[in-house]
Amino acid sequence: MSVKDEIKKLKKEIERHNFLYHAENNPEISDAEYDALYQRLKALEAEEGASNDSPSKTVGSKPSKGFEKHTHLKPMLSLANVFNQDDFNKFEERIQKRINVEKLVYAVEPKFDGIGISLTFEEGSLTKAVTRGDGEVGEVVTENIKTISKIPQTLSIDIPKIIELRGEVFFNLDDFNLINKNIENSGGKAFINPRNAAAGTLRNLDIEIVKQRPLNIFLYALGGHSDDLEINSHQEFLEFLEKNSLPRNDLITFGDAAEATKAVKKILDSRDSLNYEIDGAVVKVNESKLQEKLGFVSKAPRWAVAWKFPASEKYSKVNDVLFSVGRTGIVTPYATIEPVLISGANISNVTLHNMDELKRLDIKVNDTVLVKRAGDVIPQITKVNLDIRDGSERLVKIPEHCPSCGNTLKAEGPFLRCDAGMQCPDQLFGYFEHFVSRKAMNIDGLGYKINTHLIKLGYVKQVADLFKLKRYESELKSLEGFGKKSIDNLFVSIDNSRRPKLETFINSLGIPEVGETTASSLARHFKEFNYLRSASFEDLMQLDSIGGVVAKNIIKFFENDPVGVDALLNEIEIESFVASADSHLDGIRIVITGSFENYSRDELKDIIKSKGGVPSSSISSNTDFLIYGEKAGSKYKKALDLGIELITETKLNEFLKI
Repeated sequence: MSVKDEIKKLKKEIERHNFLYHAENNPEISDAEYDALYQRLKALEAEEGASNDSPSKTVGSKPSKGFEKHTHLKPMLSLANVFNQDDFNKFEERIQKRINVEKLVYAVEPKFDGIGISLTFEEGSLTKAVTRGDGEVGEVVTENIKTISKIPQTLSIDIPKIIELRGEVFFNLDDFNLINKNIENSGGKAFINPRNAAAGTLRNLDIEIVKQRPLNIFLYALGGHSDDLEINSHQEFLEFLEKNSLPRNDLITFGDAAEATKAVKKILDSRDSLNYEIDGAVVKVNESKLQEKLGFVSKAPRWAVAWKFPASEKYSKVNDVLFSVGRTGIVTPYATIEPVLISGANISNVTLHNMDELKRLDIKVNDTVLVKRAGDVIPQITKVNLDIRDGSERLVKIPEHCPSCGNTLKAEGPFLRCDAGMQCPDQLFGYFEHFVSRKAMNIDGLGYKINTHLIKLGYVKQVADLFKLKRYESELKSLEGFGKKSIDNLFVSIDNSRRPKLETFINSLGIPEVGETTASSLARHFKEFNYLRSASFEDLMQLDSIGGVVAKNIIKFFENDPVGVDALLNEIEIESFVASADSHLDGIRIVITGSFENYSRDELKDIIKSKGGVPSSSISSNTDFLIYGEKAGSKYKKALDLGIELITETKLNEFLKI
């Protein structure tokens, strides 16, 4: 993969994770994994340059629908990260190069793992509370914030005309555990972690639910304010908070670089004893004038960093090692452990990924293992404590037969696979769950609970049976927990899904390594489903976006037909791919090189794809056009040699019809 392609892929992936974290409050990866992606992007952009729309230049995610939007008086920026002493030393060196202060004082405080909030007081009265949003615009959640008793409705001392106070909304761990217990007792789905719970509560449209959950808050920074406020340091800001009975954290230390390092270690050492989640420490220059002098980079201040902590780890005991079956038949080992609280979540199951990982860790039943919740999201076992084995440990029995259907398992590299397809209940459930999901057929009303019932009762034996559920209408409406209205709405949603677009249907099939983007490329290329279904390996390899592995996956999928395609086709009518009205570039191969004044290359690629064109990374005799800007290199020369038509930036709008 070229550097440019990797940057594009990283940008898309990071943007998706930003949305999941900031807007949906439902992260899929750990903080550590996100940081690794982000650092890789920055490293590549140092070579190639960063486009204006890069995640490295943006904060958070766009506000979602449901709340009034509000622009912050002063942007709520994120912080650059450091991970160790060397990183912090480099931060210190950069500061000293800019200001060369003999005695520089830092403030050090915990980095809370909650939801960023901005409180605006006008003439001393709380008038607005706004979430971070994308850093510029957030959502107004004033009434929900007012449920936090710690926040006074009015200021009493040194009242400015207007002031923004920045902070973090969170749950104490005790409160979080009680909330989850109450939710589970009422048959609901528990929150993944305290941050998720705080976000879901803060942005809940039902104020009565918010009132029932004891949100908490710490204020830690000054935002925009009127000129009549005189605060000259972070220390003075904290004094302002204290005088006005505003909630602040007590674990704050001031000192030089060496003292700051000690303070960070002290906060790290106290992490497990705190009743709230932290994922690092914030180190910031204390004096306001020096902050102003140091200024900002695109998305972060130069005068502050987040010193990120390693993932939380605790020891637990392995009760058993079991095996689960995914929708593609892959059998995954996982350990059941003595429940252990890590980063606000009770961990009782930990995936072991595959047979190679199981062998590498050398896990036995009754072993004591170190469990890490990487980035406070995904539990994993990092090592086995071999020193305390006492002979009571038992070898893990590797299954020969599928734990779901009893079919004989096959070894495929580091994996075990069940090839029973829809005859395997767990695979059926997995395929069914994917098929109806939002990014696939998008059928509302089919969650975990009803899906389980449908399969258990035998109403769904293959995916196509979904479209025959009407015959079980009376039975479904009689099931406990399934009302008439919800079942009626389900049938409407099912009927509405009977004419899927080709790209939607391809994605819904769950072909290994064929997601939304690849499904779209396949639809655009083949136009009709039957053409794709009968495509040869050579046919598939004509697509730039399809490699050998994906092509083999597609061929194998249709040969084995694990979802019962023919049965599905009897129930639905797939819309053939039709290029949109402005798809004048349909099928045209275009290469982009150089830099442009009005567009990034990624923007150009997106425009080309929207109009049916095929952006390519390399020049060949099959290339139709080369779009080139300043500093066009070898691709320009090769295009000239091959006689490929050239498009300059001055002709772009005409060529693209924009």
